[in-house]
Amino acid sequence: MSHIKKTNNEAQLKKEITRIKAELEAARGKGLSINKLKGEQNFIEYIRILRSFSKRYMVIIAASDTPCGPAYTETVSSEVMRIGLQIDLCNKFRHSYAAIINAGILEFERLSSTVNEWIEHSCYIEDISVEVVSVGFSAPKQSTAVIKINGKNYSPCRRGLNFVVFDKVTKTVLDAVNFDTFNNHFPCYRPSAVKEGLLNYRKAHPGVAILCFNGPACPKNNLSANESFILNNDVIRGTILQNLDKPVFALNKYFEATEDIIEVLSVPKSYHDINGVRRFEDVAGKCVNITSGHRVTEGQPQHYKRTVFMVGGCNIFGIGVSDQGTIATWLQKLLNEFAPEQQFIVQNYGFYLSEVDAATGEELAILNSLPVKAGDIVLCGFGMINEPPFFDIALAANRPHSYGEVFFDTQHYTEDGNRLIADKLFEKLRELNFFSNECLSILPNGSVPQQDVSRDYNLDIESRKKLLEYKIILTEFYNSRFGLKIGSIVMNANPFTLGHRYLIEQAAANCHHLIIFVVQEDKSAFTFGDRLRLVDAGTADLKNVTVIPSGNFIISSLTFSEYFNKSEMQDHAVDSSLDVTLFAREIAPCLNISVRFVGEEQHDKVTKQYNDTMRAVLPEYGIEFVEIPRKELDGRPISASSVRELLKERNFDEIAKIVPKTTFDYLTERHSI
Repeated sequence: MSHIKKTNNEAQLKKEITRIKAELEAARGKGLSINKLKGEQNFIEYIRILRSFSKRYMVIIAASDTPCGPAYTETVSSEVMRIGLQIDLCNKFRHSYAAIINAGILEFERLSSTVNEWIEHSCYIEDISVEVVSVGFSAPKQSTAVIKINGKNYSPCRRGLNFVVFDKVTKTVLDAVNFDTFNNHFPCYRPSAVKEGLLNYRKAHPGVAILCFNGPACPKNNLSANESFILNNDVIRGTILQNLDKPVFALNKYFEATEDIIEVLSVPKSYHDINGVRRFEDVAGKCVNITSGHRVTEGQPQHYKRTVFMVGGCNIFGIGVSDQGTIATWLQKLLNEFAPEQQFIVQNYGFYLSEVDAATGEELAILNSLPVKAGDIVLCGFGMINEPPFFDIALAANRPHSYGEVFFDTQHYTEDGNRLIADKLFEKLRELNFFSNECLSILPNGSVPQQDVSRDYNLDIESRKKLLEYKIILTEFYNSRFGLKIGSIVMNANPFTLGHRYLIEQAAANCHHLIIFVVQEDKSAFTFGDRLRLVDAGTADLKNVTVIPSGNFIISSLTFSEYFNKSEMQDHAVDSSLDVTLFAREIAPCLNISVRFVGEEQHDKVTKQYNDTMRAVLPEYGIEFVEIPRKELDGRPISASSVRELLKERNFDEIAKIVPKTTFDYLTERHSI
């Protein structure tokens, strides 16, 4: 018995020694990985890592809007409290909250007693000045979370819990991160990652003007009856959808039919394209329309030179408004009226934050997918940083103003609210001189793009601006007097038919020279070598036509794999934007191609979607898109698929009617009639 007791005592002692050793190592920082902390995206795992860090470093926490949500359970709260906190945040919806942990010791922690109060606290910890501010949504003050260390604010200042981890020895911030604890998935947001992504984007796109901005916040004072109702009843999108029989919401002033309200509040289906970028499926509705992966902007000009891309969450997309009431549409109207000479087109690349995974960088992936060119403008509704320039319009909805009702719930804008935002953005763009041709070569901060630095010819900025203007004049003169119009067609020709020949004849008659790209990927009934020879032979008499292989970057498995599986993709949305953008950016400039011709498509849904994408994307790069009606025989379009079906029946009499002699000779020889 004594032996067993002795063994148990030894085991307990060994366990206690191990525990003390682990705590000492944590206090010294041994085994702590800053990179692991900064790279963690999962809220619970982050808290577990933070337990060790809180014993060595200073950890400061501040809530903005609300410290919790439905998924912030007692289990989650218990896990969070283990870093050294004492207040249970479960069910403390919209309260204000802040805490300071210094080397494992709780220096400060406070939860507002009501949702109408906010927290402000400042102190010195050793020689370090610390200030925290937490304002919940219902407090009569702008919702915020401030974490200042020695006078500088490091807080991400987003909804939920904001953390700053500070090393008192090196006097550096190790991590600044937000977890949206109202969202069921606790998504993670790090300003440093977004800032780095935006700065890298700007470096990669010289000559593209970028402006980050935020939207107006719901005011706290001098409220309209609608705003009071929204705040007093915590009206959110779900509240409206659950009470459609009660016409007490601002949306009822804009939409008479309940079906319309449901339509504008519904989240469209989305998918990831072949590059992993989230896109919307096409929608043809009464109020909401989506094509080529993003929402329709009304009033777009048919011909344009420069594009304004709008990127951001559901307010950029236009939740709660029809196509005519989005920020993009309002801005398009202003540009059409007050800057028509610039020929701007506005494209809405808004997304839904509830679907986009900020932790994996989907926001930046959408940004990087934009088909931008020099002279374009990107308006970025996420990333509150000063570089690129940041435009703060948080107080724009404070009364007095002349825009009527700006909000239809606590977070989203009415059509008039979007008009307010568009007006403010337009004024800012004009103030920054983004409407001038100068921004084609001069960045917003006045510097010259990197690609031009080595060719500045010792000219000052003003002289380089004048040189650019002169080059534009010369280019326009050349194009009007001597410029050759180079056209192109991409075709599979499986096999070459009189329909293909007709398309080529029509295109060749409308340009100086026509280049035919024959799809090189060998995934068709006829080999690439045979298809190339048939197109070449069938157009030999056309003097301004050249036939060449498409290579690996035009309708290939690499750029548009769905094309080779069209039979199974007829009922699916496909994204061919990579193929079209790559053609416009990389292929067309090499040959000075200014127009791409296609045959009209009414039956093949994959090809039709491809045509629709070209119609939307090519003009953004100055390439004209021309769709030519198909050649018909007996009221039916001539197609290569018809030839293949007739071959199965060995009906060469009918085949002879729809293919050139060169193709017919090849087919009869191949099938030995």
